[in-house]
Amino acid sequence: MIKLYACLCLSILKLTVNAQFGTVSISVNMDPRADIDLSTHNRCPVNMSCVPISSCPLLEDLLDFSCFSSDRYFHRLNSLTCGNANNEDYVCCPSCECGRVYAPGTESCGKSMVQGIDYSGIGAHPWVARIGFANKDTGNVRFACSGSIIAKRVILTAAHCALAKPEGYKLSTIVVGEWDISSSPDCSDYFCAPATQAIKVESVSVHPGYEQKIFRHDIAMIILKDEIKFSVTAAPICLNDKPEVVINERASLVGWGKLSGQNNLIGRQQQLEVPLVSLEMCGKVFGESVPIHEGQLCAGGEEGKDACSGFGGAPLILNRDGQFVQIGIVSFGSENCGSEGIPSVYTNIAHYYRWIVDNMPS
Repeated sequence: MIKLYACLCLSILKLTVNAQFGTVSISVNMDPRADIDLSTHNRCPVNMSCVPISSCPLLEDLLDFSCFSSDRYFHRLNSLTCGNANNEDYVCCPSCECGRVYAPGTESCGKSMVQGIDYSGIGAHPWVARIGFANKDTGNVRFACSGSIIAKRVILTAAHCALAKPEGYKLSTIVVGEWDISSSPDCSDYFCAPATQAIKVESVSVHPGYEQKIFRHDIAMIILKDEIKFSVTAAPICLNDKPEVVINERASLVGWGKLSGQNNLIGRQQQLEVPLVSLEMCGKVFGESVPIHEGQLCAGGEEGKDACSGFGGAPLILNRDGQFVQIGIVSFGSENCGSEGIPSVYTNIAHYYRWIVDNMPS
């Protein structure tokens, strides 16, 4: 069974070298109000207050979501009523700013509002972004790469993605807050996610030493025209600044694309665990065609477990004491995707940490 631990705003609903292009646990307390008819008073969870529904814009907004068209969700919403006064219903309303991941004025990263053992659903990895390329004639957008949110206007990705020019297409749009491309909004049995955000690209900052043919310094930052509104499905990842690599430690690759054994693209965000291996191993596999250097990480090499296409620029992450840290960016791999002893190569975040910080827009 998956047990979800979420911000209380979620408990409202119970909650050759190839470039890679349950139950909700809450605690409750009584918060009676003298001016409310307590005959229908329900308990409000902690950090929630019994207020007029007109004073709880979050719940008013949720009523507009399509996933509330069924009686099941209306029943769950109705269970949040806590009384009435002056001909108006009162509801248990989150007293936190539940549209935000972080309190105003604070800096944080790598924290998901939805957590649980082996949970990989909506909001598990809110830092992953989709990179879109618009057709110059029709305006249609193709999403060929992924990236990660590292600031309100900055997406980190591979240089080969940021500079990609598919025939007839150009880099145009970043979409954040997505989990399943086939639904809008994304809804689970526990909650409905906020709407995705599609933001236009303002500029691209590519490492000056990038060499396309050998994927050297394969790192770039995409600067957005507008700020991302952080939410349960859109939040920044922490960046690794520690160069030490623990061989055989398992990291998670998150993004959209084809994994080994998949014949068709999967519409949902996917996650794959891969072991970190030595650079020497990648040197033996790729060294004759692409020199391997300290600015890279090597991971994978297990039979049937690899990102085969569409994951270019996606983040490789570790969970360190409940905080997610990005250690790598998908750079390239072998055409023999998912073969035993054939790992993939990632850009090493720690090696470029200072470059990222120094070139971050103010």
